[in-house]
Amino acid sequence: MAFRDIFVLMIILLAAPITLFSPYFGVLMWEWIAYFNPHRYAWGFTKYFFEPAIIIAIPTLVGTLFARKNLQIFTRETFFLAGLWSWMAFTTFYISHVHEFARHVLDADLHLEQVSKILLMTFVTILLVTSKGKLRGLILVILVSFGFRALFAAVFFIRTGGHYMIWGPEDTFLADNNDFALGLNMTIPMFFFMARAEPKWWMRLTLRVLMVCVIISVVGTYSRGGLVGLSVVTLAIWAKSRQKIIGAGLVAVAMLCLVMFSTTAWKDRMDKFLHGNIDASAYSRLAAWGGAWNLVKEYPLTGGGFDVFTDQSVFPQYAPQGARGALYGLNLRLHSSHSIYFGMLGEQGFVGLGLFLALLVSSYASLQRLRKRAKIYSNLEWTVPYTHMFQVTLLAYMTNGATLGRAYFDFFYQVIACVIILKVLAKKDLEQAMPELHPVDRLEPVVA
Repeated sequence: MAFRDIFVLMIILLAAPITLFSPYFGVLMWEWIAYFNPHRYAWGFTKYFFEPAIIIAIPTLVGTLFARKNLQIFTRETFFLAGLWSWMAFTTFYISHVHEFARHVLDADLHLEQVSKILLMTFVTILLVTSKGKLRGLILVILVSFGFRALFAAVFFIRTGGHYMIWGPEDTFLADNNDFALGLNMTIPMFFFMARAEPKWWMRLTLRVLMVCVIISVVGTYSRGGLVGLSVVTLAIWAKSRQKIIGAGLVAVAMLCLVMFSTTAWKDRMDKFLHGNIDASAYSRLAAWGGAWNLVKEYPLTGGGFDVFTDQSVFPQYAPQGARGALYGLNLRLHSSHSIYFGMLGEQGFVGLGLFLALLVSSYASLQRLRKRAKIYSNLEWTVPYTHMFQVTLLAYMTNGATLGRAYFDFFYQVIACVIILKVLAKKDLEQAMPELHPVDRLEPVVA
């Protein structure tokens, strides 16, 4: 067993018993494993057969039963999240009784199990992050995890002259270059606003250096959707920045990275994209999106359940005729829905898509409303950087995710958890500072 394997094993095995007595530490460890994937840097047993997330999650869940928890977690977003989880379970049960979907029922069951693990840890996070300090610690762990992964990727990209595409850690949600670009784009506003609010100069410097590495890594993924997402994020940060010069500097850094590190292969790929040339990837998207719409017309409430897009016995018959012919001509098979929206529509029906959109819109609107409250009540000013960063992060997900099948992206649901936590902590602060306020005047979450 290599030294790397032993080192990673020691960290996880030593941390596991601590999480039993400090489940919040378990949440931080789980985030670190989910986004940094330390075991993927090993070479042997630890890389391919070791499951550190499970080893950390089990004692964390046990410890949560006895820990001091925030039981006032019932916000509008909490109910949408729970409703979406319940609906996914229902659609999985439903398709098991529909003969047409019989061949992907087993895959759907496994997918539901995977998503349920993500959502379970999402709710555990909401329960255990009970203070401003813990929320800050959670976000910093996420940024350090993505940041150092991006640091290694950026160094590799620069050292090789940008001739090799950057991929995420294998066998994870971030494995594909497009998915890795999505995750990185979602962290850029977090780096920017956390650095701006950070009192320590060395922390500000570290966060900004890592942010530059993230931008370089997005360019290095060769992802066209990532480029669109990067453009949206930089413009949104510029629009929200009080100091437009700093925001313009971020845009300049992004453009400089494009000029300095783009290679001929990268430019050729983007040139085809900008001139509207349809390649195999584009045909796959057209087939997936059109097929999702045709499928949901037959099953409007439930859709076809998890993994219907990859069921070759079902989905091809719903794909539009033109795109289907192109796919057959190119000898391609769909491997994704290629959109968070059409993915949710095709797999969970109009009900699932409605809950998903309600979760997105509600979270964005809650952040906007919280920022307006902070202008009135000074004790809520600490929430302002968080409202900005989470809004731009959600915007990155909504735009970049429009061409990616990542409706069940674990990072997205952790962002939703952070929004819920922020609302709960702000409500607590407001109630403690102004107990005489009528409940209607407080940050009382409205259950839709």
